Amino acid sequence: MDDHTYTLEQRAYQMSRTAGLLAGAITALIAFCAFQSAGSSIVETATWMFALALMAASGTFTAVYVVGRASLKKQALTT
Repeated sequence: MDDHTYTLEQRAYQMSRTAGLLAGAITALIAFCAFQSAGSSIVETATWMFALALMAASGTFTAVYVVGRASLKKQALTT
């Protein structure tokens, strides 16, 4: 793997990681507010927060990585 390809992969990974973490954090906050407003117990709230945040973060990471890597490669080929 040459330096240019490595740089593109690193940029795609870092962009995806940031988007995934933000999506997970926002989802956890919304889940906490929703479940506590509905009167759920703290154990049930924490369980759902973890599950929903994990699903949102992993899905966002995967989608942004695939699309972002393709976009970066396409951009690198045109320049």
